[in-house]
Amino acid sequence: MNEVTHENDRTLKSMKCKPILSLLVLLCCSLQVLSGKESVIHNDTIWYDTSGNEIWCNGGHMIREGKTFYWVGYETRPRTGFRNIKLYSSINLADWKFEHNILRPEGALSILGWAGRPGLLYNRANKKYVVLFEADSQKWERHKVGFARCDTIDGDYEFVRYEYPEGQRSTGDQSVYQEGGDGYLVCTLDKLIGGKRYLNQSLTIFKLTPDFLNIEKKVYEGFDNVNGDTSVYPRDHTSREASHIIKVKDVYYWFSSGLEGWNSTQTKYATATSLSGPWSGLKVLPTDPVSKDSFNTQHDFVIPITGSETTTYLYVGDRYSQHHGRGIGRNIFLPLVWEEGVPKLKWYSAWKIDTSTGSYEPKQQRQ
Repeated sequence: MNEVTHENDRTLKSMKCKPILSLLVLLCCSLQVLSGKESVIHNDTIWYDTSGNEIWCNGGHMIREGKTFYWVGYETRPRTGFRNIKLYSSINLADWKFEHNILRPEGALSILGWAGRPGLLYNRANKKYVVLFEADSQKWERHKVGFARCDTIDGDYEFVRYEYPEGQRSTGDQSVYQEGGDGYLVCTLDKLIGGKRYLNQSLTIFKLTPDFLNIEKKVYEGFDNVNGDTSVYPRDHTSREASHIIKVKDVYYWFSSGLEGWNSTQTKYATATSLSGPWSGLKVLPTDPVSKDSFNTQHDFVIPITGSETTTYLYVGDRYSQHHGRGIGRNIFLPLVWEEGVPKLKWYSAWKIDTSTGSYEPKQQRQ
């Protein structure tokens, strides 16, 4: 048999196989959709990682590297102290792979009764990853700020120090903000008045040192109950927590929740054109449909999903249903949109975001 005959024979076999291959591809795609592999974000449900284990990732932060999103948070099982600070990764914001317990209750962290609110930064100058977290121990009063670093994003982070951000003033909730080569700690700050420690009295921004491993200076402090008078109610402009800052065009937005323990609260925000202020008064974040408690969540953070066509802002909320028992699920992802210059939080029980284009689409109508 000559070479031409061999080629004709291979061509005939290929033609016979193509319909079968096409059918197999179609069948695989159909099975993916039926098994929930369409990269859809489902709210009002317990989330599982790609290995089938429950996701425990509250009170955290997220950064993007190329096509991959890295989500850091703490494990908050009921009636337990510090367990682990966990890292997950995803390329579509729907399917999350567990990477590593990047901080564990051992070594220098074994003295902690609580470690939470981790914020993840990448220092471009020294090529180190840094995690800031709130650190509570019987060895000191209230929270200090913990600092840890690593050469890789998913490695074992090396403990660096615990510090009060200013004098002996302790912190409540905290987060981080990064702009270019500058890093910031954003936190609820306590006040010492007449020898007494008043908790959660103000919202504060501190600039970090160039290596992100210590506090350099205070940039802003406000929204405070100046006299530490706990009898002042309603405290609309004081006692805020779970705050986080983003920048949209030339405007900074500082989102925060009310001080209601594990319970869900209405989200409020303030605006400014400089981190040092002046900041506007607090405004209620509108929701669609109307919700008095941000769809049974406590605000955690917002991250821009910038693509080739547009930018969608991802609101990440903590439900903490494991503590208060209201609703299903511990994490909520929702689109935050701007309408006539005003941010609005939209509810979808199921929706999908294209991380390459930045656009999103509902997959199930709002309840």
